[in-house]
Amino acid sequence: MKGCLFILLSFCIIAFSLKADFLEVERQKAVKAKQLILLSVEKEGCPYCLKMQTEIFNVPKYSQQISRKYLHVSIHQEDSSLPKAFHVKYFPTNLILSPYDLHIIDEFAGYMRPDSFIELLDEVYAQEFKSF
Repeated sequence: MKGCLFILLSFCIIAFSLKADFLEVERQKAVKAKQLILLSVEKEGCPYCLKMQTEIFNVPKYSQQISRKYLHVSIHQEDSSLPKAFHVKYFPTNLILSPYDLHIIDEFAGYMRPDSFIELLDEVYAQEFKSF
């Protein structure tokens, strides 16, 4: 019985530490590069998620524009490392996170046309880094 409890406790500690490390590598990269983090939360089978992937994130013109100011990370809603505190309800949801403490700066739910999406990202970046 004690052995089972020890194994269960060990598993809980490991699971907690994995969640605590959520985006840590990306966060450090973004701080060094003076980028914000663009976290795209998608759902399996979501047609609008696929549309954003094919029309924005997989198009070199747009992906290059994004990568100048953002470190882009895609994650599926089913991924257990996605913190519940993000409260993602609609898909796709794109969260802009501060690389310093991972707080949500802005959030955009649903599909957006490429030009509108890039314009919005540029505005948020300019606002966030205007004091630097």
